[in-house]
Amino acid sequence: MNSRQGALLRALLDAGDYKTSADFGRELGCSDRTVRSDVKALNAFLEHEGFATRVGRQRGAGLRLALAVGEENRLVRLLGESEAEMHPRYERLCQEMIALTCCPGPHSADSLARRLFRNKQQIQADLHWWEGVLAVSGLRLSAGRTVAVEGPEWTIRGFVMSMLFSFPAQAVRRRIIPSLLGTMDPYDRQFLERCIDEMERDLGFEFSSNAQWQFSVYLCIMVTRIKLGCGLRHWRDDREPTRFFAYLRRRLERHFSIAVSEAEMGLLRDMANCCTWQWSLAAMEAYEPSERARAIVDDIAAALEGAFGAPLPEDMGKPLAILLESGLARRSCELLAPNPNESAVKYEAMDGALLLSSVLCEVPSLVEAALFSPDYARLVLVLLDYLEATGAMRCYRVGLVVNCGIDLALWGAHRMEKLSSRLSVADVLTENEVLAATAAPACRLHDRFDFLVAFEPLDVDFPSVTISPAVSRSDIDHIIASVPLWHRGREVRAPWERQVLRCQSAPDSLLRGLYRALSDDGLIAMDFDRFSWLFWTLSLVRDRTLVFAWCGSGVVSTAIRIYQLEEEARNEAVGCTMAAVLVVAEVDRGDLMPLTQRFKRLVEDYADTSDLVSDDGFFVGFPE
Repeated sequence: MNSRQGALLRALLDAGDYKTSADFGRELGCSDRTVRSDVKALNAFLEHEGFATRVGRQRGAGLRLALAVGEENRLVRLLGESEAEMHPRYERLCQEMIALTCCPGPHSADSLARRLFRNKQQIQADLHWWEGVLAVSGLRLSAGRTVAVEGPEWTIRGFVMSMLFSFPAQAVRRRIIPSLLGTMDPYDRQFLERCIDEMERDLGFEFSSNAQWQFSVYLCIMVTRIKLGCGLRHWRDDREPTRFFAYLRRRLERHFSIAVSEAEMGLLRDMANCCTWQWSLAAMEAYEPSERARAIVDDIAAALEGAFGAPLPEDMGKPLAILLESGLARRSCELLAPNPNESAVKYEAMDGALLLSSVLCEVPSLVEAALFSPDYARLVLVLLDYLEATGAMRCYRVGLVVNCGIDLALWGAHRMEKLSSRLSVADVLTENEVLAATAAPACRLHDRFDFLVAFEPLDVDFPSVTISPAVSRSDIDHIIASVPLWHRGREVRAPWERQVLRCQSAPDSLLRGLYRALSDDGLIAMDFDRFSWLFWTLSLVRDRTLVFAWCGSGVVSTAIRIYQLEEEARNEAVGCTMAAVLVVAEVDRGDLMPLTQRFKRLVEDYADTSDLVSDDGFFVGFPE
């Protein structure tokens, strides 16, 4: 199964229902004929692996994955575990970085080629690629007679960990970690496992399975780097070391015959406390966040209450403080921990995330914290419930149109309000009432409803959505996705354009190109530093399209831009071919839902949603 076929299998898993081969082809950036060929290969692969699941066809409907009972989780795991085989450069690139940072040197293109059993030209091409990727994280690859990664020690470690965290854990465990652990004998690895067990007992909670292997990998990297003479010398030290971590320091020094600094233990303590553990209600209740984290939460709570008129619930304070402390620790050690919910928060719930961001991004202490984008998304995820409870998000007044009995009228109204807090059924009407109202010289429906929902199509010039009598979750999703750009009888303006963005291949050039284009069009008025912070905090990458949305100060006019990057800017260091931008002026905050829905429809219609990766453009979703 190659990368394209793996992407097709993931798309089939996500689709759930029938989609045509042409739809899958557009999504994956290939022809429908190629999709049909890949379906044959997938079915052969599934049969060979012992699955009863098959990809089925239905004339007039398209393709669908016929999942056998109990096989969905197995398929997901299989895709994760086979990720290394699906990308030819995956294993080599990761092993190159591990060799450069965790193996005794000096290194050269020749020595790396011998170590990895590759040819020198291949290694030289990879090193040139690494130069661009490392520069994004503030590191440098010296590539003279010897090759070395240069930069702050905690940044180097954070980069290696972030690289490993960016891919499926099973693939990393099976194909990459053995080369790292090969630098230590089995007795040393068992010792580190015992240290983790003791740490769990001292902290009073158990690590999750992922946390255990992540922490064991960090301990291995820490010990290896200290042996290479690259230990930490400075670390923030705002708390006294506990008795256990003082004891652990002595144990590490005795076992490995190394000198472990207080800075090393400070970073280790921060990671143990905040970055890697499995939280439970009891653990959250017992944990006491730092004063800085609590102070930032107090600032956030005051800003939210001032903006939405409702106090932050007390039970949200401690989880927010813990998340903040985790984010501060990760920022300090330059450890970018991917957030699997980041796309759902920033893209799927874009209207709520934008409304919250218009307040959060004005809190000075939170801006100063400069959290990584995934950690900021974790805060927003917790606060979305608060936002719903305040009623700050616009609730749409729905007119339910029925030509049937009272049972369906009551059922439809109940289901819509139960399945979505954003819909309120203001009244139930008959089709004749709607026809008479729209035929009158002065239509009064605009005063009563934002749009109509009917079980059969309405032949009227008024915003309306048609759903099935079942009023299922998919019907509610259809309503939300079809919310018209209509507000009190007027169309919500969101002018949009497609343009070519002139920039170089470096990420900083892309950022400056976006800033210049938006400023020249008169859409934003803010300094570059402010735009840069907003961009790195709020943007995300979907497939090969960079998506950035902002609502708040500094926006002059609401607009949408879909940018095509110039050919020379499309290299693997940037990882994108297009950029989609939505900026919303503060006066239009009440229309965030229709604006974001239109923006997402334009992204899906025009942007590059291909998730295929060529051999030259490998790490498309590589962390910032």
